[in-house]
Amino acid sequence: MSIPVARAPRRWPAFLSVQTTPPPELPATPGGLLRAVTRMSVPAIALGVVVSTASYLAQALIPLALGDLLDAGLEAGLTARLLPGLAALTGLGLLGSLAAGLEDATGMGAWVGAWKPAMRGAAHRLGLRSRAVTRRIASGDVIATITADADNIGALMYFVVNVIGALVSVVVVGVLMLRTSAPLGLLVLIGLPIVLALVGAFIRPLNRRLSVQREEQGRLSTITTDAVSGLRVLRGIGGEDVYAARYAEASHRVRDAGIRVASTQAFLATVKAGAPMVFTAVVVGAGARAALTGTISPGQLVTFYGYTTFLVGPLGVMADLIQFSTRAWVGARKVARIEAVEPLTDDAGVVPGARLDPAGDLTDLSSGVVLRGGRMTALVCPDPARAAALAKRLGRADDADGPVALGGTDLRTVPLKEVRRTIVVSGAHAEAFAGTLAEEVLGDEIPLSGPRPTAEVIRSGAVAGAHGDDGPAAGGGAAPLTAAQRERAEQALAVAAAGDALDSLGGLDGQLTEKARNVSGGQRQRLALARAVARHAPVLVLVEPTSALDSHTEDLVARRLQEERRGLTTVVVTSSPLLLGRCDEVVLLAPAEASDGGAVSAVVDANGAGAAGRRGTATPAADVHEVARGTHHELSALDAYRAVVERGVDTGGEP
Repeated sequence: MSIPVARAPRRWPAFLSVQTTPPPELPATPGGLLRAVTRMSVPAIALGVVVSTASYLAQALIPLALGDLLDAGLEAGLTARLLPGLAALTGLGLLGSLAAGLEDATGMGAWVGAWKPAMRGAAHRLGLRSRAVTRRIASGDVIATITADADNIGALMYFVVNVIGALVSVVVVGVLMLRTSAPLGLLVLIGLPIVLALVGAFIRPLNRRLSVQREEQGRLSTITTDAVSGLRVLRGIGGEDVYAARYAEASHRVRDAGIRVASTQAFLATVKAGAPMVFTAVVVGAGARAALTGTISPGQLVTFYGYTTFLVGPLGVMADLIQFSTRAWVGARKVARIEAVEPLTDDAGVVPGARLDPAGDLTDLSSGVVLRGGRMTALVCPDPARAAALAKRLGRADDADGPVALGGTDLRTVPLKEVRRTIVVSGAHAEAFAGTLAEEVLGDEIPLSGPRPTAEVIRSGAVAGAHGDDGPAAGGGAAPLTAAQRERAEQALAVAAAGDALDSLGGLDGQLTEKARNVSGGQRQRLALARAVARHAPVLVLVEPTSALDSHTEDLVARRLQEERRGLTTVVVTSSPLLLGRCDEVVLLAPAEASDGGAVSAVVDANGAGAAGRRGTATPAADVHEVARGTHHELSALDAYRAVVERGVDTGGEP
């Protein structure tokens, strides 16, 4: 049974609707970015200005109606002459109430109209260039930029709307005051700029202190996110105390910076509240003197008092604009910094007609390491990080890392999309995402479900709560799987020995929570392997794909992976004997600055050829070079190889 909470419009305004299209490209400079988001939110700003102006004018004209009503009452008493004044006062009150009711809604529309493109633009750029962004900007700073800084840009538009309405009302009040009494009107028109200049004097110090506070908040967020992602490691090495000390130190810096900002903001608030009060007292004093001399009537004195009291509001809004423009400029600088990040790879070097040979040899031109096509080859190195770096180069993760060729063709001369279709690299860290198990394995082959009505979201959340966090939940309207898709996903899961994950989630439609926290670490690693296998890429590069598995499961995965990838090029970075024994060939690497001293000159296979240990012709940019090549059994005769492999032997792990 559904209980309606409130009426929902059949069609929401565009700025309040869920957008599925990519956001527009934003400028990479703070000023250009602010101008761009302002243009995008012009309709919402225009509507907000109309409502805000009506609200301010209704408030501004009430003192005039009261003054005229007072003068009419003093002259004629309680007669019919008071009716027009009463009608005008009632109409202004109704207009003010209606406009005030719409003012927040239209102001928030302007807020969202600027906040959403800034937030979506930064998030979209992060999604497209995540490695490039996080390489230049700390992860905590990125999070703060997308959440807080984009919001500050939207807040600026909210106050722009209010300031325009306030300025219009101030001009109208100024004209009315000049027509009533030129000296008092000039006093207001001269006094306003002085008050604004006094408030504006605090922009520069507040800007500096806000910038410092924002930088410290970004560093603190980085420390926090690093700790969350590496909590198990911290506990394993007993580093909680070191982390706690670092966090406390960074937190103290944020606190101190916040106190300095708060002191400036408090002084600004004092000026903002005190300056209009002093200004009001001066105007009222001058008006009282004019009333005593007969220059203005008693009703006009009340009107002038009402005007000066009213002006406290517009002046406060203008002071808020100064404060929020400072925050928005800081936020725009942070968002623009993300927009300015260039991709690590591009198609600038594409050569027309260049094609990749999927069955060809894969060659790292920096180190000279050649990985033969159609084979399952393992890379073994005393420094696993260097072997992982080589594996990352093979997939053209960064054009600055060094050239790689497939079948004699430099990967940089081929469009990036073709490289990604041909070569798939699965890193050591098992990334997993929320969604159905089928979406996790098949990836972007399954289209994302579209936006759903709020009532449906609430109902699906209630179903999920009834089943518990680990239970099944509504899939959200995703397209059903075809028979071919279902078969391919199940086959990939079988290769990765992830049948237990399939059973625990209740099938391919079962839901994975955020970062797949409802499965174990070993299951998460096997799901990542299944996702890589399901791509059926001609070249597959795996970095430590079985490090979290027990020996029995690891041997099962190694055997099935060998069968699944037979005839295709597979590169595995590992030191596990179980996995190495299933590989067609093993390449022993060593750091480029290390020397084998001639200890490894040759490893001869059963036929006396083909497994010669060849030193790679490493370039100065290479971080590793080839020491020996052969099967796992052949290389086991080398002390250098056994030292690495025996170190990697594990008695068991958690599935």
